[in-house]
Amino acid sequence: QQIMTITDQSLDEAQAKKHALNCHRMKPALFSVLCEIKEKTGLSIRSSQEEEPVDPQLMRLDNMLLAEGVAGPEKGGGSAAAAAAAAASGGVSPDNSIEHSDYRAKLAQIRQIYHTELEKYEQACSEFTTHVMNLLREQSRTRPISPKEIERMVGIIHRKFSSIQMQLKQSTCEAVMILRSRFLDARRKRRNFSKQATEILNEYFYSHLSNPYPSEEA
Repeated sequence: QQIMTITDQSLDEAQAKKHALNCHRMKPALFSVLCEIKEKTGLSIRSSQEEEPVDPQLMRLDNMLLAEGVAGPEKGGGSAAAAAAAAASGGVSPDNSIEHSDYRAKLAQIRQIYHTELEKYEQACSEFTTHVMNLLREQSRTRPISPKEIERMVGIIHRKFSSIQMQLKQSTCEAVMILRSRFLDARRKRRNFSKQATEILNEYFYSHLSNPYPSEEA
């Protein structure tokens, strides 16, 4: 019954209960019993944990982001990517120079969004990991929790968070590929629309990267 009412306790009440437990004369005996139960039931962590290999898909995404100048230190990656795209589209002309500048600007925008979101991800992962580690260290005063078990839990947390990182990098790579594709097709598409229509379509496209093609409802 007391366990069921824990969630209704205030923070001060919970702290008082915890202090009373830590000071109780029977606490060492309780800890010893919990150790015996843990050993008998085989709940202790395995002595050796093999490290999981790096996900090859994540490696491919990292390599692409580095090659496009999105990840890593900014060293003119956008200029290099624009030059490569210009070579593929048949050289540099005055019109292409304008497109190169636009390409670099849009790539810089993608880079900024990527790094902003990556920073949020890393901060959230770090804060949650720290919270769990502090919680387990606090609980280790009452029940047996080894440093290896805490380390294993940290690894589990990081693997859970890695799916978010994968999704962020995947969507960023898709945005870069769409941008590159549109840059390569820019001259051909420009013949089909007026300058004003092209500007309107480009503005819509880059403000809706996740779903760039307008529907009847848009």
